[in-house]
Amino acid sequence: MQHPVDEKPSPLTDLKVLDLAGPIGVYCTKLLADLGADVIRIEPPTGDPMRDIAPLHEGQPDRENSLYWWHFNTSKRGVTLDLEQPEGQELFKRLIKWADIAVESFVPGYMASLGIGFENLAELNPGLILTSVTPFGQHGPYSEFKGPDIVGQAMSGVMQQVGFDGRAPYTIATESAYWSAAIFAANATMLAVTSRDFTGVGQQIDVSMQRAMSLGAGNAIPTYDVLGEVLHRGDMFERGRGQVRAVLPCKDGYIFFIAAAPGTSMEAVHDLMADYGFGDKFDLRWLDAAFVREDPVERQRFENFAVEFFSHYTRRELMDMAFNREKQVFAVPTDTPEDVANSPQLIDRGFFVDVDHPGIDDPIRYLGPPFRLPESPWRLTRRAPELGQHNEEVYHDMLGIGQNDLARLTSKGVI
Repeated sequence: MQHPVDEKPSPLTDLKVLDLAGPIGVYCTKLLADLGADVIRIEPPTGDPMRDIAPLHEGQPDRENSLYWWHFNTSKRGVTLDLEQPEGQELFKRLIKWADIAVESFVPGYMASLGIGFENLAELNPGLILTSVTPFGQHGPYSEFKGPDIVGQAMSGVMQQVGFDGRAPYTIATESAYWSAAIFAANATMLAVTSRDFTGVGQQIDVSMQRAMSLGAGNAIPTYDVLGEVLHRGDMFERGRGQVRAVLPCKDGYIFFIAAAPGTSMEAVHDLMADYGFGDKFDLRWLDAAFVREDPVERQRFENFAVEFFSHYTRRELMDMAFNREKQVFAVPTDTPEDVANSPQLIDRGFFVDVDHPGIDDPIRYLGPPFRLPESPWRLTRRAPELGQHNEEVYHDMLGIGQNDLARLTSKGVI
């Protein structure tokens, strides 16, 4: 009998996870939770510092209102626990016996200093997988250095390639180094689960943000290794594989424009602009893309011409004009978050998920997965936990701690 997709179990419903990760690794546990794993978020009794990261819902300075916290902690349960108190360490060890996986991002050696390092935990649970996500890894001369996202972008070689020639490198606006580390952490964790299924033995996974982000440098490292050349930032008309490309303003924003790339040509650009009354302004020497790329004066003339043409049309008009042609010209809108939220393509594919929040009239819209698993679907099952929301459920119902002991542990600040 075929069941509706939403009744089928998610792929990771058999996995139990303890989440102690900071921003560098929290996306790893979100991925596991939204795929069905039972993830318990552990934070200090005073609250995780991520709760203070802006923006806040309606600008209200409340530790339950961080949109950052909401996004990265969907589908998780949440408890409070002070790992630096002996009773807190004992409670954590009890949770370790329950768990398949623990994910953490402390400075290397911190957990071992509390008596809850991997060797200690593996004695309690030989099948435990401990995923450690840090800026530079567990060993090496930089292993104890702090490393916010910008450090990962800078020391991976990626930032050196972002921006324009003659100007300082740019950062990628999102926390791309954190995300890269966390995604690779999730991949490695699932590989370790597969290994454990065969051997019964867990392991500690050592994830380095620098190493993960370095993969985003693409062919820069092989280019240096083989040719001895360092790839630098170029201006808009020099970057790419012999292409003429640029991000240029148009009527309602910016358009990413590519010509002389595979599948396109400067002839196609000329024909497009001629169809809309700009053919007489197109210098026929520009049909040779190399002529445009290699002469700074001609590059500027071509850019001025393109900007004048684009200024008459919106991003969507230019996209439709460019793509609805036999000879394709790439004119891709640079969408804002508002555009993405209203994208007919993403809406049609059900990418967005509305989640109810207690005390908020309208549901909050969340992003869904970039894939579909029809036989084992992804689900965003609940909003991010409030501070200590599941203490009773986890400590009393799951571990069997009595109400008097719970009250005592609370009054001592252990939970």
